[in-house]
Amino acid sequence: MKNKININDDDLVKELLPGEKAIAALFISTDQNVTYSIACKNTTTFVKVEEKLYEEYPQYKETNNYFLHNGNQIKRFKTMEENKIKSGKPIILNIAN
Repeated sequence: MKNKININDDDLVKELLPGEKAIAALFISTDQNVTYSIACKNTTTFVKVEEKLYEEYPQYKETNNYFLHNGNQIKRFKTMEENKIKSGKPIILNIAN
């Protein structure tokens, strides 16, 4: 197809359709154990990106977490764009006790 661009084999960014953009979700944890980037689309829901993070860092599935970007708490079921997440800007993983 002429209107799509193949990016890679990652299941979050297989192809870009018109109006979609590839972005890098950069996670940094408050405990300094995580610095990890995930390729996704501006239309990807945050919860899907969060699931990818937990595939790489499964120990954080067992903790009570919340995420901040530019001082705003991220809403898990909104898209990256709806959460106003900018490519390459840090998403802070906060581990709540």
